[in-house]
Amino acid sequence: MVENAGRPPRLRHGARAFEINPYTRWVYDHPGRLLPEPSPQALARLRGADAARRPLRVELGSGSGRFLVQQAARHPQVHFVGFELRFKRLVQSARKAEQLGLDNVWFLREQGEHLFRYFGAGTLEGLIVNFPDPWPKAAQWRKRLINTPFLARLYEALRPGGWFQLKTDHSGYFLHVLALIRSPSPWTLRGFSNDLHRGGAVAGDVRSEFEQLFASIHKPIFHLLLEKPGGPARECAPDARGDAAR
Repeated sequence: MVENAGRPPRLRHGARAFEINPYTRWVYDHPGRLLPEPSPQALARLRGADAARRPLRVELGSGSGRFLVQQAARHPQVHFVGFELRFKRLVQSARKAEQLGLDNVWFLREQGEHLFRYFGAGTLEGLIVNFPDPWPKAAQWRKRLINTPFLARLYEALRPGGWFQLKTDHSGYFLHVLALIRSPSPWTLRGFSNDLHRGGAVAGDVRSEFEQLFASIHKPIFHLLLEKPGGPARECAPDARGDAAR
């Protein structure tokens, strides 16, 4: 789940912090996979010299990495980056990627709202936001990650033909995002559902931890897939294509 209020708390390096939560130490055990104190320069070094030639997909709130690691395994030619705050989830993500021997996925301990510190205009092929914090009370709406300025900056960061996928279990948040893209809008709507799994599982579908949980209790999942026009003729968001048709 995506959190977006302020900078991540500074890591405490004292013995007491490690004793309370050993994952605050273990995040440093995966230097080629996980950046506990990230910077754009450090991420660029991990991605290597061919980064500009690789399509790049980012997930905000990547959890324990189930979704992103499986995506990376399916698409070795694509670079994947996950933003997550919780130490345990980051370590679990790095371990999953290492167990599969993947060299195209990395994880940052970073806030979703800081996405554009790392990626400039035309650099992203796709952005995935799975189950962001809905901030359900009216007084909290200003804290929501997805708002008009965010979508404008995302549109700029996507390359032509790039896409944005949202999944949420919160109808209010879904309606909030739909209101933001009402006509006139530069986006092309490629997929829309207010009950994604109503017809059962899609062949080859990859689900995040939250999606798997909500599907198991038959809770409706809202789905939105947007594309930035101007790219080559192709199917948008390969692993969301089945979802988009629902």
